[in-house]
Amino acid sequence: MIATPLTFFLHILIVVGLGLRIIYRKLAVNTALAWLIIIAALPFFGVGFYFLFGDHKLGRKRLNLGRRIRAYYQKAFGIEADDELAREIETSDYFKDLSKVISKETGFYPSDGNTIKLLSTSEKTISNIISDIDAAKKTCLMEFYIIDPAGKVESVLDAVIGAAERGVDCKILADALGSRAFFRSKWPEKMRDAGVEIQPSLSVGSIKSISKRTDLRNHRKLVIIDQKIGYIGSFNLVDPECFNSDKDCGEWVDIMVRVQGHAVSSFLCVFNTDFLFDTVGSEFDRDAMDELPNETPSNQHNRDAVLQLIPSGPEMSSSLIYETLVSAIFGAREKIVIITPYFVPDESIRLALANAARRGLDVSIIVPKQVDSTMVKYASESMYRELLKAGVKIFRYTDGMLHTKAVLVDHEVSFVGTVNMDMRSFYLNLEVTMVVFDADFSSDMSKLTDTYLAKSNEVDLEFWEERSGFQQFKENVFRLVGPLL
Repeated sequence: MIATPLTFFLHILIVVGLGLRIIYRKLAVNTALAWLIIIAALPFFGVGFYFLFGDHKLGRKRLNLGRRIRAYYQKAFGIEADDELAREIETSDYFKDLSKVISKETGFYPSDGNTIKLLSTSEKTISNIISDIDAAKKTCLMEFYIIDPAGKVESVLDAVIGAAERGVDCKILADALGSRAFFRSKWPEKMRDAGVEIQPSLSVGSIKSISKRTDLRNHRKLVIIDQKIGYIGSFNLVDPECFNSDKDCGEWVDIMVRVQGHAVSSFLCVFNTDFLFDTVGSEFDRDAMDELPNETPSNQHNRDAVLQLIPSGPEMSSSLIYETLVSAIFGAREKIVIITPYFVPDESIRLALANAARRGLDVSIIVPKQVDSTMVKYASESMYRELLKAGVKIFRYTDGMLHTKAVLVDHEVSFVGTVNMDMRSFYLNLEVTMVVFDADFSSDMSKLTDTYLAKSNEVDLEFWEERSGFQQFKENVFRLVGPLL
């Protein structure tokens, strides 16, 4: 009898205490409400879920360190404003102004003098990376969420070993959780013996990691060769023929973009910051920073693509990538194409897309028919009806796990990188996106989109509304946790 009022008192104390904490953090309204419901319904289990998955904890010292390191490298690489270039970007005034906002928030400015090449298959990506590693003379830097040491990936790792043995400075930064198969394999020891420096990112299982979110991950994918060639995109270092073969969603379909030119300095700045993030603790170690590659790449004048990098995550001061994409949708005048494996946007993005379709824009969303997460699948499908009714076209890709992440706007601006259309990518994970102001590249992406559409089925509104009530109920249940996915 005594335990009952005590339990009730603790219940109220937990709900009020955590409720005040959630309100104080000024989370997105739908995210805050989702957590309040979980904590109220499951006061004792809910508190555990919240502290494991609700707080974006990297530590204040570490956040401040990241900002100082990033600012140091931005200055070292000469990443600075070019007012003339900002005015001459071949895009609308709206997107010129959006570029200025990105610059102000990140310190990364648009740069010209870049050669870019779209690599539309994993085979092309792996082949190009190996070729560049084999030709490397100074540095080979890699940052991946997943490294799966099987199939063709072994050839990439062998190439890195070969580069290290001939004196190339080789460093690999891989997410500790996403790349656990790599860290448990023979490869780290084999590569370290050859002189490759390997560092797990955002380690889990240590005493220090207990107070941090285990699902806060480094989702970035970058390769930098000789400080003059860079790769960015959705491609994890995996062989699609081997990776996740036990899951019924087919081979992963990804892209990478190969970049040569001054924009690679921004890639290098992000890599160096992330690498030191996981190696120097919380101290500002200038000697350690000076030891990392810091040579500024030269411009490539044979194709003058203008590029701008947007790193995002809890180490940044704002949810910039989310705000940028919402602004891009509202600023579109003709066409919007979103390609993403995980489509669980919040109400603001859904309203922006619906509004664009009602304004007469051609709005298309391409997602895989089968995904590797049941929760994401149902939460995503619960949002189709409202978008279809507004005139948004939704296509489901049937030839594998479409993992490409891209947003195309008006045949002139492209966003490519690691960001999914979900709250995890917008607010939680360490992500990186490249904005491409280039009509030729937009044309290349449009052609790639056509190949995806040829292997996709368009979702029909009438058919969608006729599905069983139980199916729609399941989707709506998972929709409630959409803000947390």
